[in-house]
Amino acid sequence: MQKRPLLILAALAAATEPDFGRDAMARLATKVREKHAEDPTGTMLATVLVSSWLFYRAERGHNPKVKTLHDALVYVTSSLSGGYTEIFARTSTGKTIGSMLLTFGPGMAAGLFDERGAGTRNDAGAKAIVERLDRIVDALAARG
Repeated sequence: MQKRPLLILAALAAATEPDFGRDAMARLATKVREKHAEDPTGTMLATVLVSSWLFYRAERGHNPKVKTLHDALVYVTSSLSGGYTEIFARTSTGKTIGSMLLTFGPGMAAGLFDERGAGTRNDAGAKAIVERLDRIVDALAARG
């Protein structure tokens, strides 16, 4: 697969956006968060399958430890849970996929075990904490 034409195409697409694609990335991130909140299991399954296929495509022929799609699946699932495996990415595309999985995967995996609606309770709790901290700051400012 030729990477240069894809990079050039991506650069041209970003350059045609008024904000160089930042708004598109923000929309994508919002969409992923919404889908993950609706169906964490489905989102995680899709992430595993798509990432495994992409990692396999990137690494096969370049990485002696990635000979089958199953090898890529082992790499992806371990990356989602903390990265303990004996398979390491060799290509820049594989390294990028691995970095993304290691960055966002553990949080996604943790979301599998959250109760439905737990986010709203957490938001209320966070708001109560901030309000209390504001009162403490106000009290300290009144003393000084």
